[in-house]
Amino acid sequence: MALTDFGKAIRKARIDTGETLGSMADAIGVTPSFLSSIETGRKKVPDGLVAQVEAFFAKHNMKIRQLAELAAVANKSVPLDGLSPQHQMLVAGFARSTLDAETLEKMAALLAASHKVK
Repeated sequence: MALTDFGKAIRKARIDTGETLGSMADAIGVTPSFLSSIETGRKKVPDGLVAQVEAFFAKHNMKIRQLAELAAVANKSVPLDGLSPQHQMLVAGFARSTLDAETLEKMAALLAASHKVK
């Protein structure tokens, strides 16, 4: 099975920091086989793992961009907990939309620009 983008991101960060699958697994309290299963998409990214991974790499002064979003894509699920009803409806509506690639690129650019403003 191919690596997920979440798996690629954490594997690259591990390599860049000189960590092995085993050393990272030990540090975040999971088995190497479980962490490998997360990287390859054989298992879903459980709640709380993103925070553990971020904390692990923070100790190495490394931040992985959009890690929570990469986990949501790997899981094929976006948690709606904590979002306002308006945001929940927007997410649901967007997920069901049939927008073309050009429109999606424009929306992604708009969203990225709005994050830079804050």
